Amino acid sequence: MSKLIANSKKSKHPIALSFDVEDWFTVRNMRDFVSDSEWDKQEMRVNIGMDFILNALAGKNIKATFYILGWLADRAPELIKKIADQGHEIGCHSYQHTPIDLLDPKSFEADLKKAVAALESVSGRKIKGFRAPSFSVMHKTSWALPIIRDCGLEYDSSIFVTSHPDYGVKDFPTAITTVSGLTEVPLKKSKFFGAQVPVCGGGYFRMLPYAMTKSALKQDLQSGPVVMYFHPWEFDPEQPRVALPAIKRFRHYVGLNSNRDKFLSLLNDFEFTTVESLVQDAKASNNLSSYTFKN
Repeated sequence: MSKLIANSKKSKHPIALSFDVEDWFTVRNMRDFVSDSEWDKQEMRVNIGMDFILNALAGKNIKATFYILGWLADRAPELIKKIADQGHEIGCHSYQHTPIDLLDPKSFEADLKKAVAALESVSGRKIKGFRAPSFSVMHKTSWALPIIRDCGLEYDSSIFVTSHPDYGVKDFPTAITTVSGLTEVPLKKSKFFGAQVPVCGGGYFRMLPYAMTKSALKQDLQSGPVVMYFHPWEFDPEQPRVALPAIKRFRHYVGLNSNRDKFLSLLNDFEFTTVESLVQDAKASNNLSSYTFKN
């Protein structure tokens, strides 16, 4: 289990810190503007954000979980080796970053197997955890969970307990849960003066004032751990700009200029662990909820 970091403002539980390792052109918001057949023609900038992340974590002796695209493992193996050599958990984020709702079961299984093989070959590690692109394990894609299990993975962290146009399972438990033979580590909203606020990363973290994020996290961590997620491109404010529709443009570009400073503040203010460590602790204490998707 990873060592928790001492902090003068300790919370009762840690934050499981995770990163979805993808480049600026692979995200869902770009899907209609940069097709995957054109990815190899784009400027790869993933190392810009990753250098910042890895240096920041090393400075605080923090270990985190990195869910990585198999596509990147094939093109930047030295990056995956660097992450592994620094003692971080390596997880799978699919091969081609295609959301599950855009795949059928056969295509999803092929993509997943290809990704796991690429990541295990480069990292030299058994891949245990999976996170779907765009948190795309939902009611209509719950068929993916037995496939993830049968491909040899031990846990999933793809369900966001929320309502969103592209993802979410609103009635899913907020605790670590057994579902379809897998251990599910969900992401959730945090409490903020009685309201439920999504402060757990991504565009939410970039958009909201850090003081609000900090307050909400402190409240929520009194009752249980929180999973947070970030992407390398969120720490690259000079990335190429694409003429996206207004909503997608806002989601992708909001807060890029201030995100590094906010992230460093986060590292100073809380304790962190890996997602794998949360799973180990939950299993050791037999403290697992259960859930069944209804067909």
